[in-house]
Amino acid sequence: MNMAVDQKHISPGFPTKAGKPEEIIAEVLLSFFQDKSTPVIIAVGGPGGTGKSTFCNTLKKILPDSDVLELDNYKKTRKERRELKVYGPHPDANRIDLIVEHLQILRSGRAIDSPVYNRVSGETDTTVLFSPRRFILLDGEISTYAQFRQYVDFSIFIDSDLRTQLYTRMSRDVQSRGSSRETAISTFLNSNIKEFTLYGAQSKSWADIHLYSNEDYSLQFEAVSAECFRNAFQFFPALIE
Repeated sequence: MNMAVDQKHISPGFPTKAGKPEEIIAEVLLSFFQDKSTPVIIAVGGPGGTGKSTFCNTLKKILPDSDVLELDNYKKTRKERRELKVYGPHPDANRIDLIVEHLQILRSGRAIDSPVYNRVSGETDTTVLFSPRRFILLDGEISTYAQFRQYVDFSIFIDSDLRTQLYTRMSRDVQSRGSSRETAISTFLNSNIKEFTLYGAQSKSWADIHLYSNEDYSLQFEAVSAECFRNAFQFFPALIE
């Protein structure tokens, strides 16, 4: 797919084939890249709290020979981010150069030592071997950023209502990560409202597929790029004017 320029998007309506968005997208990817011999890198981006990780893990189970590379592991240390006064969506909060280096290596078919971020200590204190698969799913709000466009073959942007994003922050950060309600709300305001709007929202314009996460986290197609529609019209009904 062409990731070099902003793309025109159209609403496909409901998919013609029965199945969840993950199942249909798996068919689209297998069709698009059936002749590609090198690893296919698929970015799954969008604001925090829209269900990107759940989507990636579901797609991984459906898509043959695939794996998920979690870009949250490439965050700078908590101390560094506090000193810089930045949150997750800010480019300076992430090890952008290392991500680019690792994407180049993976595209060449070689393995990488992926960092593992420790949420308790706020440090990256170990690495894990990540071997390239036919399909590599980049899971993270920064995955669709401009810095990575030339290394990505296909991109998916998952959006949702701000209430859904706030609910996720409150339930995940407070219940699962031990944050206070005040910290969770502050993170939402600075991360989702401020930083992602500045640095991430524009990446939706060049994503190949737009998904919308409902309040119950079920997904529906919002739009597809014109190029995607032309090459996968059999998966979508006629255009809705």
